[in-house]
Amino acid sequence: MGTVYDYLTWRGDLTFWEAPFNEVDSLIFSMLSYLNMEGIVPATHDRGSVPIQAAANSFFSRYPDLKQANMGVLIPKDIMKMMRALKETRRFKNVEMRDFINVIDREAETQFSAITFLLGEGTAVVTYRGTDDSLVGWKEDMNMCFMPEIPAQRAAVEYLSKIAATHKGDLITAGHSKGGNLAVYAAVHSDESVRRRIVQIYSNDGPGFGTNILDDPTYLEMRPLIRNLVPQSSIVGMLLEHDENYTVVKSRQKTGFLQHNGLSWEILGNSFIHLKDVTPDSRRVDRTVNRWIREMTPEQREQFAEAVYQIFSVDGAQTLTELVAARKKWFSHTKQLDPKVHETVQKMFSVLIGFNTKNVFKGIFRKKDSSDLPIPGGDA
Repeated sequence: MGTVYDYLTWRGDLTFWEAPFNEVDSLIFSMLSYLNMEGIVPATHDRGSVPIQAAANSFFSRYPDLKQANMGVLIPKDIMKMMRALKETRRFKNVEMRDFINVIDREAETQFSAITFLLGEGTAVVTYRGTDDSLVGWKEDMNMCFMPEIPAQRAAVEYLSKIAATHKGDLITAGHSKGGNLAVYAAVHSDESVRRRIVQIYSNDGPGFGTNILDDPTYLEMRPLIRNLVPQSSIVGMLLEHDENYTVVKSRQKTGFLQHNGLSWEILGNSFIHLKDVTPDSRRVDRTVNRWIREMTPEQREQFAEAVYQIFSVDGAQTLTELVAARKKWFSHTKQLDPKVHETVQKMFSVLIGFNTKNVFKGIFRKKDSSDLPIPGGDA
């Protein structure tokens, strides 16, 4: 079956007037939000917008060697190749981009980024970036286990409110990974006047919530609009308290970590290939990890999150890229932890992958691109 690149060939000649926004479009916009558009797309305090084609041309002019874009070790490099392909399509090239924001605050333990796309028929797609290469972003993810609201979730609500105040049409929220969590959270916690204008909410393999909002009346009100998309061996999308009302999509990758890359999801026509259910391994992660989290007190969860962050911050590392360079040291640093915390750290990684911790990071941090997708026309 096809991938995003085939979709751009099959549907790229149809504007959003001719073929309505769909789940594949939600993933494409969500993945584009990982690109650094600072100085290219007007910021939230500026007015104006820029078409995707013009923004892409500026991006590639800034980074003639795509390695200079420095997206880190986990974010798929194929996002840039996807943008090179879609900027020439009728469907995407004239879509306006606006209100780019990117906040990294180590003191507040905040990583938040968002961008809005204007489809041209009155709809704004508000997209939230998932966790980037910054370690503070990963610390904030862990904070979701014990905090009722992390700073990025609060920022997501504020961002949506600002967009709603300046854009009078329909609203769609979308995101990949943590961005999917933010897309749901922002929609559910926005003012009623904003919620009435939201027509779709997409979480692409986004994790659940540290505190259960699934019984909240506002969540139940918005639930018919929420699309939770997860690959068949999902790991991230099974974490924390999540809605069982999800759509399983087929990935061409074999392992859960690599399936998290949405560009590996298979497509036919204007939708992903849907499967009946996730794999038994994904169910095992869901049961084991979430049971482990529920059995810990909030104080124990916080202690665990802080311990992992301290291990990962060895030698002052601030990004995953720097962390990988120091991996020999931080493996040894785990031995300095309290024995119970050390056992918990090992248990978490073993459960997630089904092997030992070395196999986990061997799979995540391999040098080869994690997507392994065919790119029309060769290298970007």
